[in-house]
Amino acid sequence: MNKQDLLYRYFSKSLTPNEEHVFENLLNTDAEFKKQFEFEKNLKQVIQKEESKKLKAKLQDFEKDIKTKTSSEKTTHSIFNYKNFAIAATIALLMGWFGYNTFFNTNYNDLYQDNFKVYPNTVYTITRSDDNNTIERQAFVAYETEDYQLAINKFNAISETEKNSYLTFYKAQAFLKLENLKDAKLLFEEVIVKDRGFVAESHWYLALIYLKENDKENTRKQLKLLISNFDYNKSKAKDLLDKIN
Repeated sequence: MNKQDLLYRYFSKSLTPNEEHVFENLLNTDAEFKKQFEFEKNLKQVIQKEESKKLKAKLQDFEKDIKTKTSSEKTTHSIFNYKNFAIAATIALLMGWFGYNTFFNTNYNDLYQDNFKVYPNTVYTITRSDDNNTIERQAFVAYETEDYQLAINKFNAISETEKNSYLTFYKAQAFLKLENLKDAKLLFEEVIVKDRGFVAESHWYLALIYLKENDKENTRKQLKLLISNFDYNKSKAKDLLDKIN
């Protein structure tokens, strides 16, 4: 697949996990590809803003039309109701389309993309001279090299007696990178319930998952919990909350 096709599939939200891996690798290693990506992303945002402005202007025109007809209409009661009903219905349809486009389409997906970043390995130091080739080390090597499926397999292979509490959080990260939102969500919720570290971070990533799933209510809930109880990403959480309110 060529680079332009990758860009097209990214913006149409149709990348497979393998294609997403290639895409992210190109962003990190190919300056020209990243430049083209930023250009198309910015262009898309400009177009969306312009379309939103046009819709808002159209709605304002309809509202003015209703007010004018309400004050000057001299026809019979039935005709008056019919015309105003038609205008109101048009406004409702436009508002419905506008709301759908803002929340369920690209704007919220862009918010997710702008705010999501895989959490770095801060718990297991990997050095080349390390001869201790444990399964946990293999798991984090896979994690750091972005082989997330292998990382999950290795995390699962660690015996119960050797499992550290932070493994649940990092396995959730791996699932999230593979677009397995269901399993990632369950694991982040487990981290919060067991309260063994990475609780604040789990609230943040749960908020992002709900954002990606177009669940505004639960996105707000997770962000408010994070803001009220933790300092982690507090400013980002407030900014995101403002944008979806």
